[in-house]
Amino acid sequence: MPERRTTGSPPAQRTIGLDWITSGLLLVAVGASTAALGSILTDVQWWLVGMLVATVVLGTAAAVRSFTRRRIWGSVGAVLATIGTVTLFFAPGSAILGFIPTFDTIGALHELEVAGAESIANQSLPADADQGIVYLLCLGVAAICIVLDLVAVTLRVPAFAGIPLVVLLVVPSIVDPTLEDGLYFALTAAAFIALLLVRSRPAGRGAALGIGTAAVLIALIIPSALPPVTLPENTGSGGPAAATGLNPIITLGDDLRRGDPALALTYTTTQEGGLYLRLTALDDFTGASWKPSSAEVIPGNDVALIGAAPGLGDAVTRTTATTEVTVANVLSRWLPAPYAPTSITGLDGSWSWEPDALAVRTDSSNARNQDYEVQSVTITPSVDQLQAAGTTVDPGLERYLEIPDDLPPVVAQTALEVVGGAATNYDKAIALQSYFLSDQFTYSEDAPVENGYDGSGASVLAAFLEAKSGYCVHFSSAMASMARTLGIPARVAVGFTPGEPSTLPDGGGLEYRVSTHNLHAWPELYVTGIGWVRFEPTPGRGIVPAFAPLAVDDPATPDVDESVPTPVATSTPAPSTAPSAVPTDVPTPSATAGALPDAPSRTISWWWAVVAALAALLLAPAVVRGIRRSRRIAAASGGSAAAAWDELRDTADDLGLATSVTRTPRQLALDLAPHLDDRGAAALTRLRIALETEAFHDRSAAPAARDVAAVTWSLRRKAGPMRSAVAFLLPRSLFAGWLPEPSRPVE
Repeated sequence: MPERRTTGSPPAQRTIGLDWITSGLLLVAVGASTAALGSILTDVQWWLVGMLVATVVLGTAAAVRSFTRRRIWGSVGAVLATIGTVTLFFAPGSAILGFIPTFDTIGALHELEVAGAESIANQSLPADADQGIVYLLCLGVAAICIVLDLVAVTLRVPAFAGIPLVVLLVVPSIVDPTLEDGLYFALTAAAFIALLLVRSRPAGRGAALGIGTAAVLIALIIPSALPPVTLPENTGSGGPAAATGLNPIITLGDDLRRGDPALALTYTTTQEGGLYLRLTALDDFTGASWKPSSAEVIPGNDVALIGAAPGLGDAVTRTTATTEVTVANVLSRWLPAPYAPTSITGLDGSWSWEPDALAVRTDSSNARNQDYEVQSVTITPSVDQLQAAGTTVDPGLERYLEIPDDLPPVVAQTALEVVGGAATNYDKAIALQSYFLSDQFTYSEDAPVENGYDGSGASVLAAFLEAKSGYCVHFSSAMASMARTLGIPARVAVGFTPGEPSTLPDGGGLEYRVSTHNLHAWPELYVTGIGWVRFEPTPGRGIVPAFAPLAVDDPATPDVDESVPTPVATSTPAPSTAPSAVPTDVPTPSATAGALPDAPSRTISWWWAVVAALAALLLAPAVVRGIRRSRRIAAASGGSAAAAWDELRDTADDLGLATSVTRTPRQLALDLAPHLDDRGAAALTRLRIALETEAFHDRSAAPAARDVAAVTWSLRRKAGPMRSAVAFLLPRSLFAGWLPEPSRPVE
């Protein structure tokens, strides 16, 4: 008899190749679904780091399986690769050889975890992917890769790989329903469908397209199907759940519209009338928004001794103040402090100051619950000093004059019309401030949203100048932009207005209570010889700065006494239903009826929705399988031996036992016999006899539902709790038509 020729690779080699292909498709799917997070995070470096981690984890799993017989060792290798890679990337200094973790590594990674969680709560969208956030992302990506490898390769149920991928895809939509990108859905779906086609049998590949389509539909439907997030009530003042996040990048519109005020901080000060407390200054105007040109912690800039205010001349009058600040449950990497601080004591953690803005910032700590003392100087230049600066601009301030290419021409045109023939930069600044404080403009937090020009970018300024209605972001951004078009260095500061004073008991003086409704933005303009000077163009908010009078009355203008400052015209804004309106001036102690109560925080936590979606998706197959099981048991109780036998076959299939439909009931019973105890074996024999009788005799013996229960219980008991749990959550029988047929129990 001639020898039969065979083609193709040996089975073991084909299996190794299939595992590598599967790992590659999983990597593509993870990369596409993770890229969807780009709508809530800045830059792309976080994605590159995450993909490197995913490549190492999935590549290690495939490589380990190439040299071992049991597929489970690949998943074990993925776990070890995760530990080593995360240690190498984020805590190499605490590890042996840089990747073998020690107890010190656990502490270092825990600090990163805390910093990442606080950073997420602190930042607005899109968030800056700092080291803490990147660590959490890499940890999450690695965990998802381990799960994907486990279900697609070790357990051979690739359909369930869609569950974590769907969760990744819906995260941006849950955070903000307006954030979505169909491209990432399509790429992830394509990789998922390819995975199903590769891992399924030819007969079932037609169903793979349906499964992939269903996964995409689930991802699109979940955000709208989830119940609205209810804002938790909180009567306490501590605990992480009550934290209110602040971000000095201008997204203050949502903060101002957040509802009831939450206590941000309290302070006492030797400065009469209270103080503005700055978080930072935004000097980089790219067109999309204002942001700090530098947000990095500068080593060596110890806050115990802070440098002098930039540009402040010796002739400028200044007063010193001591301010004691107690921050409430507010998350911020920037520290609220009066300008210009000279020293800060009492802080926990590592803090540094930035030379240009004198902003105080941290990368590893947080402002929440900090209790500290600030020594600061308040400059009080006179009008003649401000005017004496003329139009001179000091060298090195060019970046404070940059304007984006897409700045609407109406901004510069309006600025020229407003300042008219003003001779000095100070006169021009006062003209701009008076223009915005005139009766032409009104304060509103709703009008920008209703008319589609909410935000701080260059593109919204034209609409704002036409509507003449907005909140502090619009007024400060417009005035700073106009000043730059006139050749005046300008930036936008973000922080808090002075707050409401209340009298402390026993003659303890005044304590100012600052709420989240005191969040504010205002322009700062640079005047040569004086430095950065605060202006207030927002009607009905904050305090318009008053400068010292001129030294001498000008005899050329007998009708005007320049020895006193000219009052700036202000207007009382129309009554607004916006909950964040505050008085123009800080009320006197006698006018204050009581202290601002500790209002509950209104920060919306979205992570629970992701967990709920994941739980629902994980339990969905078990629910469907449970419904099918109940119907078959009911049919068996009604006399259907075929229904009872179908349930036994599917139970065995769920547990990874060979259950080919081509095998006769007797052959299947022989296959299952080693996996049954005596009671289960006897029950299986009775069910087989009932099935054969039903098929070949007119009068059949009705099956007993208790025999079905006895066999299934015996199979699960022999399989063990771990395999039974996997069979419950990931029932293979639901996809029996297009999954590879197991020839032996799952290893």
